[in-house]
Amino acid sequence: MKKVTELKICGHRLTVKSDEDEECMRAIENYLNNKIEEVKENTKAVSTLDLALLAALNIAGEAIKTKEILERLGEKSEELALQIDKRLV
Repeated sequence: MKKVTELKICGHRLTVKSDEDEECMRAIENYLNNKIEEVKENTKAVSTLDLALLAALNIAGEAIKTKEILERLGEKSEELALQIDKRLV
């Protein structure tokens, strides 16, 4: 069941419906605000939209890198499982 949570992102109030509990939504809110603050400290962008877009680009980059690492780890764990199985036989 979707729950309604009011978030404050970069000073803007946003009402969100989500299946996630409020604790998870607060963690997302904090993470995003921290990423926006990091961008703000490291760029000359002043527009809220620019800050949000740059933060989104950074987060997307992190997500893609993490996905690639997880895929490699999955492949490696399958290889290791096969090696173990061969030695047990």
